[in-house]
Amino acid sequence: MVYLPLILGFSLVAFGYSQDLELQTSLTVEYRDTTESTRITTPITESIIPSDKTTEKYIESSIKNALRFLISQRETDWGWRNDTPKVLTALKLLNAYEDVLDGLLPSAFEMQLSSKQMEIEVVIMLWRHHELPITPSQLAQYCLALSALCYDPRQFHGHDLIGTLQHHEAPHDLDFAYSTLAACTARAHVRKKQIRRLLDIANTAKDHNIDTVAMTILALRCVVMDHRHRNLQHSLRRPSISLARQQQPDGGFGNLYNTALVLQALDDLNELKSYWNKTAARAYLESRQDPDGAYTDAGLTSDVLLAIVDKGLGMVRLMECGRHENDYENNVEIEGLTKSLSSHGNDSEIRNVTITYTLWIGSNMTENCTISITAPRNTSFYSVMQMAMEMDSHFAFEASEWPNGHYVHTLAGYKEEPMGYNYWLLYRLPELPDPSAPPANQLVAPVGVDDLLIEEGDHYLFWYKKL
Repeated sequence: MVYLPLILGFSLVAFGYSQDLELQTSLTVEYRDTTESTRITTPITESIIPSDKTTEKYIESSIKNALRFLISQRETDWGWRNDTPKVLTALKLLNAYEDVLDGLLPSAFEMQLSSKQMEIEVVIMLWRHHELPITPSQLAQYCLALSALCYDPRQFHGHDLIGTLQHHEAPHDLDFAYSTLAACTARAHVRKKQIRRLLDIANTAKDHNIDTVAMTILALRCVVMDHRHRNLQHSLRRPSISLARQQQPDGGFGNLYNTALVLQALDDLNELKSYWNKTAARAYLESRQDPDGAYTDAGLTSDVLLAIVDKGLGMVRLMECGRHENDYENNVEIEGLTKSLSSHGNDSEIRNVTITYTLWIGSNMTENCTISITAPRNTSFYSVMQMAMEMDSHFAFEASEWPNGHYVHTLAGYKEEPMGYNYWLLYRLPELPDPSAPPANQLVAPVGVDDLLIEEGDHYLFWYKKL
């Protein structure tokens, strides 16, 4: 691959500040305690900013310098090492400011190259998961980036990344909230158990770290976008106030990452204006920008950029990506199963479909059993197998759980025998399987049982045979 250096022929924007900007002032923020009649005042120290226009010019300069830094850190493979998903998410959300960024954003071709590099990173990560386990936060970053780039992380080259993320629930609250945000952003079904855990964290916000509470608020704000969970909107107020009250005299929330996350979590919650000072928080971030435009490294620079431009992680779900339906209505749940409209074009019709599921035992098909099942379109075949098992004990099965899904090893009492080369093969067929004309190997399903989604008229065959 030939590396095409991006020539930055842009001059730095003059700050245009007088020395008065270095002066400090004490700003009193009034907090209203809902449980007591008293008022608490905390001094917030921030830089004097003469006018709104000067502020905008200063922020614009900070953004441009940060973007220059990010582009300078891009590797020859078009990635940013471990920070590739964070950087791509930030760059995609910054597209809304393309007109004022003087061409600093990468071109569509450059973004495509970087996106392909990220896909390679994910494939390698999945391939090596046995020797290098995938952490929930790492997988959540990639899922959010894929969603920002208008790819469905549930349909990633035959892998359901969101399913993997939700199947192994993160033990740590921060990772759990991050994973739930990624799942919700991808318009996947967020289970009631997960929502209850988010609410438990929110209700005990004072007992958790700032980053955990901020990420929980981001996840809950995503959850309430769904029309079924709008009634949870009120649950955001208490943890948001608790978070806002932790602002420190310098305007920050302990460090760059926490402050950036809080700005994203509390952005546009106008009712919190009396509990914290957003301008002071942004000034805290901007005052810690390095001379080269960085905020420590590429990953943290991406986090801060999202906070400064008010385009946080919560905005990824709201990206158009070719969708025309109302955001609140784009997931429909039927009997606990969710269908994403975004992965199937403009076909918004949710309906039941009927498929057949057949078991063959042996090369001579000594046992042949077929069942017809009706289920919501785009149900996973693994769910169909569970339905079949409940309807007919002959379809009972056992499966091993792996990070990328279930591996079926036993059906109808027959277990795979690697020593004898006897395996179960799953076929997806256009017509009912005929023992007199067995299907060829090219009709073996291209993905596993979790990622295989049923469509009207499909015929599925699990065949126990010697390879």
